[in-house]
Amino acid sequence: MKMASHDAKRRIFLSAAACAPVVAVAALITRTQSAPEVLLPEVSADKTAGSVGYHETEHIRKYYRSAAYF
Repeated sequence: MKMASHDAKRRIFLSAAACAPVVAVAALITRTQSAPEVLLPEVSADKTAGSVGYHETEHIRKYYRSAAYF
């Protein structure tokens, strides 16, 4: 019985030792590759500053009134 458990542990160790170089090379390859460039949409100049970003509308004010906890 003890011999079987030692053999299983030895097999697990040897399989892990055989996979370690492959994992190390894969990690090195993924580390050296550059990330893809993210392209952001351009904002046209004809938009006014008030129309871009957060702005409070009647719909939003109605939500704030309904969500008030006081």
